[in-house]
Amino acid sequence: MNELERLSKNNKENYLRYLKRMTDSMKYSTKGLIPLLVAHSKRILDVGCGSGVMLKALENENQNAILTGIDLNIDAINIVKEYNNNWNLYHMDFMDIENEKYDAIIFSSILHEISSYNKDLNKRFTEIPILESFIKSYDLLDNNGLLIIRDGLLSPVEERDKKRIVSFTKEEDGIWIYRFQKDYKGFDNISVNKDIVKIDDNKFIVSEGFLKEFLCKYTWGEESYPREINERFGILTKDEWIYLLKKSGFKIETIIEAKEEYEKYLSGRITIIDPENDSYEYPNMTITLKARKD
Repeated sequence: MNELERLSKNNKENYLRYLKRMTDSMKYSTKGLIPLLVAHSKRILDVGCGSGVMLKALENENQNAILTGIDLNIDAINIVKEYNNNWNLYHMDFMDIENEKYDAIIFSSILHEISSYNKDLNKRFTEIPILESFIKSYDLLDNNGLLIIRDGLLSPVEERDKKRIVSFTKEEDGIWIYRFQKDYKGFDNISVNKDIVKIDDNKFIVSEGFLKEFLCKYTWGEESYPREINERFGILTKDEWIYLLKKSGFKIETIIEAKEEYEKYLSGRITIIDPENDSYEYPNMTITLKARKD
């Protein structure tokens, strides 16, 4: 049993609700753009297919597509198999695929998990598993094939330690920020200021690098916390995503940075201010890239 399966089996009811939230997020996030990016592809692989929501969206966009989904969690695969017999579904590791060719491979919010839960502890929270996934993708893609990535975005070094003032509407929510500081290990291999300066009972000064990861955990709430606290959503900066794709032989065609649904979900719960000018927009949280096998 891998670590993802262990986390879900500890509380299966919680995991099912987690899958539903992932499904619902398709409606509001850049995940919804992905089927359009591969609309003309025939053989499509969805890595980390989860509840099957991406496969369903791909099918709706292209009725003639041959769809394959893989996931490291057998519960997820079994759930999808209950309501769909048209897709090829496998409980397996992406790196173990052999003797297959695809016209498009999709990593939708999965590459940060491949890094965060890597079996090799020395590779966790590093770019190495992502580069390995890109090299493997290049091998599995047919000529002119597409690689689609939608994942977290790490702040550049020069922005990571900028100060932000965070205010919680509910005073008791302030405990979240200290809980995150105590429990989270995902900053171990990068330089991020993890200090918290308390201004009053519901107002704190933190760094932008700290804030972006905190927002991921705080947004998804208590039910998802046991899983989310193990993951670093922002593994790479924009420039690092581009560099690794080019290093693997891909030509990049589309780059989209997005704030995603964080501001929508947290409206009324949290306020973020740049102390230098008393204004602040939510940071770009995700990047979507379309790259072609060159």
